[in-house]
Amino acid sequence: MPLFLTSIACEVMDQIVVHLNRDPHELKVAFIPTASNPSRTKEGTENDRAKLRDLGFHVTDVDIATTRQEDLRGALRHADVIFVGGGNTFHLLQEARRSGFDTMLREFIDDGTPYIGSSAGSVILGPTIEPIKMMDDPKEAPELDSYDGLGLIDFVPLVHYGNEEFVEEYKTALAELYVAGPRFVLVRDHEFLTVDGDQWRIDG
Repeated sequence: MPLFLTSIACEVMDQIVVHLNRDPHELKVAFIPTASNPSRTKEGTENDRAKLRDLGFHVTDVDIATTRQEDLRGALRHADVIFVGGGNTFHLLQEARRSGFDTMLREFIDDGTPYIGSSAGSVILGPTIEPIKMMDDPKEAPELDSYDGLGLIDFVPLVHYGNEEFVEEYKTALAELYVAGPRFVLVRDHEFLTVDGDQWRIDG
């Protein structure tokens, strides 16, 4: 099953759902809101969760920062879809490593569980999250000792490209990335990446 990587999942879920090959009313979603834990406002997370429920998915929150490892594995095992929401990518990666979610996620994706990422949930899958410093504060992850991502894809999904809020940040970041790398793909807020093995495309 492909990976679906978005900037704002609720904006494109109507298009993604047709690729899941099952009615949303039949699907249980493990919804991981952990990246939003440091945020004062959780509007993006709330909008994504609400959209999934509006479409008919059965949504259960699973915070990898507070869920015991054995309970986390059980929650993922019983899910038909794994959804990782947006927020601070550095905090998300820190908790993914601490909880063992990084290893578990690879296992479940390899077994065919569909994955949907929103913003930070998309970026974390790449080889590194360092470029996202232009948006997210690394200080929200004081225990994180490496910016290496989960490495489930071989490029960095650079989310929110074209968003007016990040225009200046992107000017600086892209100048550096075009020279030094890593490989990246720009994802606008109304688009999503479909990744299937070594192949990817932009939809939306």
